[in-house]
Amino acid sequence: MYYTTGFRRDEIQDLVAIVYEQDQRDATEARLSWPPVLGLFWSVVITLAYLRGNRVQWELAETYGVSQSTVSRAITGVTPLLEAYSGSVR
Repeated sequence: MYYTTGFRRDEIQDLVAIVYEQDQRDATEARLSWPPVLGLFWSVVITLAYLRGNRVQWELAETYGVSQSTVSRAITGVTPLLEAYSGSVR
């Protein structure tokens, strides 16, 4: 997992907790920012792989056994949460 995302599994788990908290703060309605079929952990992993390696969505979809549209929803939902977190770290 490190080579595709740049993070160890325990670092991703910490990041997932932070992203979840950020999502809860930003929530305006009762819906998830990531696709339920993936769950938050795999949505974060896919988003990190996409951002790190500039991989195309259909390739990630094939790798993780989901559709391209699911990958797109994961990236679209998780990226702003990661940006909000990274902006608060600076």
